[in-house]
Amino acid sequence: MVGRVHRWHGTLARGCDLVLTLLAVGGAVCVVLVPLAFFFDISLILFKTGSMSPTIPAGSLAVVREIPASEVQVGDIVTVDRTPLPPITHRVVEIANGDGPVRLLTLRGDANESNDSAPYTVTHVRLVEWSVPKLGYAVRAVSNVYAMSVITIGTAAIVTWAYWPRGTESRTRRRTAVARRGSTLRCMFLVVVALPAVTAAVLAAPSQARAVETEEVMRGRYLTLTSIGDKERMASMAPGEPVPWQVGVSAHAKHPGRVTITLSARGRLAVDPDGLQVKAAVCTKRWVDDFCPTGPGEQVLANGPAARLVAHPITVSKMPSDQQRWILITASLLTGTTASGSADLTVTAIGFGERTSAGGKVQPLPQTGTNLWTPVLAGVGALLAGLLLMLATRRRRTRVDQS
Repeated sequence: MVGRVHRWHGTLARGCDLVLTLLAVGGAVCVVLVPLAFFFDISLILFKTGSMSPTIPAGSLAVVREIPASEVQVGDIVTVDRTPLPPITHRVVEIANGDGPVRLLTLRGDANESNDSAPYTVTHVRLVEWSVPKLGYAVRAVSNVYAMSVITIGTAAIVTWAYWPRGTESRTRRRTAVARRGSTLRCMFLVVVALPAVTAAVLAAPSQARAVETEEVMRGRYLTLTSIGDKERMASMAPGEPVPWQVGVSAHAKHPGRVTITLSARGRLAVDPDGLQVKAAVCTKRWVDDFCPTGPGEQVLANGPAARLVAHPITVSKMPSDQQRWILITASLLTGTTASGSADLTVTAIGFGERTSAGGKVQPLPQTGTNLWTPVLAGVGALLAGLLLMLATRRRRTRVDQS
């Protein structure tokens, strides 16, 4: 019976050692990535969509390195910043020289049928060095604060298990086992320290390659509204990252007339002056990557609190019935804001005795379940508890060895 217990403990110890060794290797990789990011301008990007498929499918993790635009060649895959819009990662199909180090890059996604709407004026880009399919999903999962808390709690449990006294073992065998586990546990602590570092490196990198837009059409008897936006981004807005949403308005009446287009807002996030910020521009054709194809769009609403849209709708455009208007609404949250709740933005077309509306709901990044501090504090508490138990069992083992 004792031999069976020893074999079971030995198998468990070898299994734990293997898991901890693999995690230690991952931790070492994380430690290497951090200085690379700071000293060699190397970072990670996660591909959320498939605009670069099949070369880089959705869910891939890519390593990118910042280089001067003068070093870019046709055929390179690069990430271009589009402040205040999210970065975009596509292949270079044409290069034109600008002033000095400036280059005009024409990009196109491998899965797209046409080039991006306009060249990008850049002095630096991030060159994609290599990518791994589906690894982005795993990295994002590990970067989650809940996953990190689970790993930390698991570490505390393994620390406690490793140093728990085993009365059936001889003194020499116990010392050998403790020494072996001690080296593995030091590797585990490396993992616990490194995971937050790689999380910071991932979260500081461009978050996605391209927005995922959906199109909805609202048809009335005489008026048609087309809503185009990324619902996922609108429902999980991050402070300082503007989110575009456009609505097209057209009429199909038998006799001429005029159509009035208004914009309104309601909801807790809209009422708060430090909450949702909104601006609007109008184009006679559909916006392409936030560019008006017919020239500079008309700015009809300067950036400011959505609270000004709550009491009364604001008229953003009027048009003859034989024309179209495309309203580009850009929603954002102030950097450092603590505003909460949600807001409903509504574009309404009025004409020919008819009123047709298109709505878009926006809200900050959701914080479902418990507060994020809860799992963090739980992980830290579990780790401290494990260390205290480790010290207690060491003292107990010392007393046993001396008796």
